[in-house]
Amino acid sequence: MFDPKDFIGLCRGSCSEGHSEAEYRTAISRALYGVFLWAREELASRGEPVKTTRVEDRASEHSKVRIRFKQGRFQHNGVSQRLGGLYQLRWKSDYDLDAIMKQEDVVQALEYVSYIESTFKEYLFKSPP
Repeated sequence: MFDPKDFIGLCRGSCSEGHSEAEYRTAISRALYGVFLWAREELASRGEPVKTTRVEDRASEHSKVRIRFKQGRFQHNGVSQRLGGLYQLRWKSDYDLDAIMKQEDVVQALEYVSYIESTFKEYLFKSPP
């Protein structure tokens, strides 16, 4: 099975200067998806109904994951806020063609990811399901 944390590694590899804007945009997008998929799988394995098999319901998985960190058993304000910031960066990098995405944007995304990653490992998903 694919490990979504590999997307985070891809982002880290594109954090240095000298990459193209397309690479920076892709890195930010993959950072978000690495965190999202990791969270989705962890939540699902712990009995949280976020994952769906219906194609027409897949878009709602993103909001379901975000809601779990805003309320309920896995509520964590720091994760919720940084996940929101990461979604904003991902939206900008994927959809705003007038925006210029730079190395600093990837660094910002990785700061969000690092916080979320450490919180997952040390607090929210420390114990096996």
